[in-house]
Amino acid sequence: MKYERIFCFGDSITLGYNDSEGLGWPGRLCRGLKHGQYHVAAYNLGVNGDTSQDIAARWRAEADARSRNSPGLMLFAFGFNDAARADGESPQVDLASSLAAARTMLTAARTVSGVLWIGPTPLDESVNPMQTEYEIWDMRNDDIARYDAAYADLADDIEIPYLRLFPDFLHSPRYRAALLAGDKVHPGDDGYAMIAEKVAAWDAWRAQLEETLEAAAAWEREQAPHAQAEDSARDPNSNPD
Repeated sequence: MKYERIFCFGDSITLGYNDSEGLGWPGRLCRGLKHGQYHVAAYNLGVNGDTSQDIAARWRAEADARSRNSPGLMLFAFGFNDAARADGESPQVDLASSLAAARTMLTAARTVSGVLWIGPTPLDESVNPMQTEYEIWDMRNDDIARYDAAYADLADDIEIPYLRLFPDFLHSPRYRAALLAGDKVHPGDDGYAMIAEKVAAWDAWRAQLEETLEAAAAWEREQAPHAQAEDSARDPNSNPD
């Protein structure tokens, strides 16, 4: 991995709610990644219920607190909660406001480090209406689809890589089974594995790994003469050329 750190900002899908392994997709995606000879520090910064505006209000402070003067790759995933409707009202964050928050946040983040954007996932609508302690929620795939399509257009406009999960997952028997294994909003373990698999196969993500392989090879070439010199120093019978 090109970066020493990875920051994964998002909502409960990023957090990994219902994941019995406690990894979510970030933990599965980043497991075993190395920066040179060291393991990458991957931070899951998902927060239950967060919208684009919530993430926009916190990303910089949370990244700064963990960066230690070494900016990390930033992954952003949001939209599900923006489109959700509480107590029969309009979406929590209307589409125009969500797009405005995304544009401001992502363009600012890009001035700090690399940025990748991951779209929202569908739900099983039979969960509606979903009663919580304070609200009755109505969440619709048609709404999520509108936000996802608009995010993709914005990503093209601001030239930030965007991974669409929604279209494939909406019609995926495997993801539907994962939703049933979870609570119909958040998938069970296999749903998080699916997200990690999609990100891992994404060209924009793989480009980070390819740059890392090149850097690692360069590091090994740089270390080779030092290692040979140390071996020669330890072996009095060596005959340097």
